[in-house]
Amino acid sequence: MTLSLSKKNTIIRRACLAAAVIIFAVLQNTPGWFPSIAGVRALILIPLVTAIAMTEREKAGILYGLLAGALWDTSARGNSFNAIFLVIAGYACGMLINTIMRNNFVTHLLLTGVTVAVYNLGYWLWHYVFAGLSGSVYALLTSFIPATIYTLVFAPIIFFALVKLGRKFPDPD
Repeated sequence: MTLSLSKKNTIIRRACLAAAVIIFAVLQNTPGWFPSIAGVRALILIPLVTAIAMTEREKAGILYGLLAGALWDTSARGNSFNAIFLVIAGYACGMLINTIMRNNFVTHLLLTGVTVAVYNLGYWLWHYVFAGLSGSVYALLTSFIPATIYTLVFAPIIFFALVKLGRKFPDPD
């Protein structure tokens, strides 16, 4: 049994995406493996999942979001929050591209920025404000807002790498 070229391209592209999710999860979740600036770490799985959802659409966004979130949850506290969040983000980004938005770089920056901001704001509210910790505004200004900006620095690299991958192994559809 032989596979058609288009089927081979799809399998190779999806295997590369899965490998990228695993590599990014290891880089993000292992202390010292990804550069931090003044203790601020980039959340590189979020732009990866939004870019995958934009290029592969909502079903792939859900599946790769689940994989990325599950890997993130192995090293984070919380009850599968990251997996649930990235599944919802992957579905939403894929659906928005499928229905009302264009798949381009500006849209990726917009979707990634909103997704990272919602994630950081939700995390800050839950773990700082609702927990009643003092210094929560200081944490927002010195940690969460810079983390959002730092994450957006990597969004163009991730987006254009996935566009190049899609061109190298095109989908027959």
